[in-house]
Amino acid sequence: MVGVVLGLAALGAAYYGISSTTAGILPKTMPGDPTLSDTCSSAVSCDDCVTKAGCGFCSDGESLAGSCMPDNSTECVLSYYTVDACYSPYSWTIIAAMVFYIACFATGIGTLPWTINAEIYPMWARSYCLSLATLTNWCFNLLIAFTFLDVTTLLTKYGAFWFYSGLAGVGWVVFALFLPETRGVPLEHVQTLFS
Repeated sequence: MVGVVLGLAALGAAYYGISSTTAGILPKTMPGDPTLSDTCSSAVSCDDCVTKAGCGFCSDGESLAGSCMPDNSTECVLSYYTVDACYSPYSWTIIAAMVFYIACFATGIGTLPWTINAEIYPMWARSYCLSLATLTNWCFNLLIAFTFLDVTTLLTKYGAFWFYSGLAGVGWVVFALFLPETRGVPLEHVQTLFS
């Protein structure tokens, strides 16, 4: 669980590093510039530009700055135009943090709901409790899947991962305080751990 918290925090840090090191936006000096839209004009970096719907980043591919313009614009005559991603020297950190997170999740809390649920319920209530626990697990998975893009829009990409890291940290504290150790305890005696 600690690895999951650290992995999510590292993903947030990786996205923050990328957003702070991508190319900047050149200031527009001509009033009424036709390449400028209201949405694209507020971008401050390449990453900020390509994150906005309908915007693309235009540069010569070598300089540290470029322009943010509508993605259907024909005004970009320079060699580099993207609507998807921007170059950053820290791009590799997302892959490293994601691999670390997945390794910790798969060996820990990814299996936890199924393992713990199979051990903590008495036999007379096991099927009912397992079905409720499974329903709760999948409802929260669905909630995260449905709200992820809105959370990244509201909190930024790095803010979303730091938010999820905080939630995982709260979960770790709850598990540490309230989940008893069941190793070596027969199923018939697990109930006494909660009394």
